[in-house]
Amino acid sequence: MLVGTAAILFVVTGISVFFGSAGLVPSEVFHGLRLMIGGAPMGTPEAQIVMLRLLRIGLGVLVGASLGLSGFLMQTAFRNPLADSYLLGVSGGAQLAVTLVALFGLAGTVASVPVMIAAPLAGGLLVLVMLLVISRRIGHDLLAFLLSGLALSYMLNALYSILVSTRPDILSNTIFWSWMGLNRASETGMAVVAAGLIVAVPVVMSLMRPLRSYLVGDDFAQNLGVNVRTIRISLLVVSVILAATDVAASGVVGFAGLFSPHLARLLTHRTDRTFVVLTMLMGATVVVVGDLIARSVSVSEVPLNTVLSLFGAPYLIWLSIKSRRVM
Repeated sequence: MLVGTAAILFVVTGISVFFGSAGLVPSEVFHGLRLMIGGAPMGTPEAQIVMLRLLRIGLGVLVGASLGLSGFLMQTAFRNPLADSYLLGVSGGAQLAVTLVALFGLAGTVASVPVMIAAPLAGGLLVLVMLLVISRRIGHDLLAFLLSGLALSYMLNALYSILVSTRPDILSNTIFWSWMGLNRASETGMAVVAAGLIVAVPVVMSLMRPLRSYLVGDDFAQNLGVNVRTIRISLLVVSVILAATDVAASGVVGFAGLFSPHLARLLTHRTDRTFVVLTMLMGATVVVVGDLIARSVSVSEVPLNTVLSLFGAPYLIWLSIKSRRVM
């Protein structure tokens, strides 16, 4: 399964190099690739465009893997198949935090790595606290929790829109950043997302044994000596760290975190380290395919979040109906 999924991702990334709004023909793409491999100067337009596409693809793979892992952790922590950092407002909180940093005279520092990480992380953690309070009050009602998270997400998006409309002169860069997804891919952004994965993946792999007990139920896990509260908080904090690095590098990207664990479940029902890697590969594939569609359907690029929402919204409706029937 892992080899097959990785092969699909490899094919998709290879195809993505040849498509984009620049309209390069395959021979020009091959020419640009030869110049890059040969170490020739990057002065030709073909080589520059190919380099930008490769940066987008690389960032898409990292962001997709990070979103897939974040979605798996959030769904596991809340034991809710509808949980996702985008739907529950974590990504919106991270986006709003970056906007506030830019608004209060720190726009020039937003591009620095510490601020890129600290601002969305602080916003995401604040939303996480709100979600924990909501979860404790609601209990195990999946749809009520989802609706509460959606309401929180819409409130954060409304605050973001109000800020942007009041000071468009200052916040024009954040509008473009949050709207265009991978269009501003850079090596710095890739490094930020990669750093989040380097921190998160070993932590998740080390928690797999108690995590499986946690999935059965609190009582079962406690009887085996698992500290349920510690596991839940650990999963959620790691999930927020991943979501924050994704927002810092590519803006808000929706539904990939929701898709990926469910796609992985189509291949296996085991919850182990293999499933974690499979979920990350699924997330990477979803984001790369979404970005390929976003920059290929028209001359002017379609935002990645719009493409993923086009497929994610019907899937969410179907998943909500399915979850309600199970209940």
